[in-house]
This record gives sequence, C-alpha cells and structure tokens, in this order.
Amino acid sequence: MKFLKSLVISSSIMLSTAASAGIVDLSTWQSEGQGNWQVQSGNDTVFQSINGQPTVFYKDGSSARDTSISGEITVKTTSDDDYIGFVLGYQSGELASTSSDFWLIDWKQQNQGAGSAGLALSHIVNGSTADYWGHTNGLTEIARGSTLGSSGWADFTSYTFDIVHTASLIEVKVNGNVELSVSNTDAGVSEFTDGAYGFYNYSQSSVEYSGVEANIVPTPSVPEPSTLAIFALGFAGLVSRKFKK
Repeated sequence: MKFLKSLVISSSIMLSTAASAGIVDLSTWQSEGQGNWQVQSGNDTVFQSINGQPTVFYKDGSSARDTSISGEITVKTTSDDDYIGFVLGYQSGELASTSSDFWLIDWKQQNQGAGSAGLALSHIVNGSTADYWGHTNGLTEIARGSTLGSSGWADFTSYTFDIVHTASLIEVKVNGNVELSVSNTDAGVSEFTDGAYGFYNYSQSSVEYSGVEANIVPTPSVPEPSTLAIFALGFAGLVSRKFKK
C-alpha cells in the first residue's frame, strides 16, 4: 500500500511541473530610492547606472510569492565594491517605511567598515531606521551564503541566479549552487510575506540584470487520475499480484 501511495504522489508531482518559465517584461516595473534603472532592448534586461543610496526596481502591486525567478547578474565596472542583490515580498514604499516587512538578499564585494563582504539574507521591519550598510537597526540578518557568505562578486563576471520564494521557503542558487535555503521557521516568522520580487543596489553603479525569467512554483498535489497515474496504479497492481504469488 505504501508503494502504491508513493507511485501516485510521484506521478502527481511530475504532472504538476508542466508550467514553463516565461520571460519577464521589465518595462512595466518601477523604481524607488536613488537609482537610474534603464530597461534594455527585449525588456528582459535592466541596467542600473548610479552609485547612490539604496534603490529597488520592482513591479508595483504584484503578488509574486510562490514564484521562482532566474537570470544573470553582472557588475560592468571596476569602480567600487558594494551591494547588489534582490528583494522579495516587497510593497510600495517599504524601502523607507516605518512598517516594512520584506526580505533582502544582498551581496557585497569587499569588507568596508561595518559592511561585510559576502551574500546574506535579511529581514527588514523598519526601513526608516534600517542600517542597510551594517545590517542593523530595523534590519535583521538571518543567514549568510553557504560558500559565498564572506566572498564577494567579481568585476565583469556574470553569475546565474535562481531564487524561490514561497510562504515557507526562500532558496537562492548562484551558478547552480544552493547558497541560501531558509525556512520560515528558521527565520522566526509564521510565513514569508507576499509581494513583489525585485532588484536592489546600494552604493554600486553599472549593474545589469539580464535574461530574467519567472515561473510559478509547482505545489505537489494528488489530482484526479490521469494517464500517468492510471499507469502507476496498474503497475502497482501487477507488483502486488506477483508478491502474493
């Protein structure tokens, strides 16, 4: 019976992954903070040119939880060594709000004062007081990358990113390696907040996010019988008869 149940669940998971990734149209997005975000030809690439205070680029009003995003990130300059990254569960105005509730994935190239080199996940609960540089005061650092926790990005080097954001999981891959895999329990919250996903820069110019794609994260379920599920049931029956003999 356990074997039969396993086959049905496995078949259901296979069927639920039918959704395919789609190119993200960045021309409908907007920016906040001190940034100059320029959408490039094809609308799946954006270039941020200013070295300034924290800035985000996102689609206002989107409810993008249960989504995975992927693409490439490249710093196209040898000038400066500061923060690039992403936001998850972001709502309009939260960058400087007194009641923020979003998640920041940032990556610094080198140590500088209170700013530490490496990749980190942080929870922002008060953007008006948050020290985005040192990860304090309204901003709580939750975890650092498994191999990039203290290692910075390199100039003129493209890194692939794959990010999953659900109510119970934030997972970040860089060049195919899992750097962050944090559950809501690990983060000390009942669930990860819904909202937009977007891009983030702080004191770093000439950053390009390219080939951006998004996909709905499939939820394993047991649907109505399908061809594959019926085949699994039939195969399980044959196995059961053989064991009885």
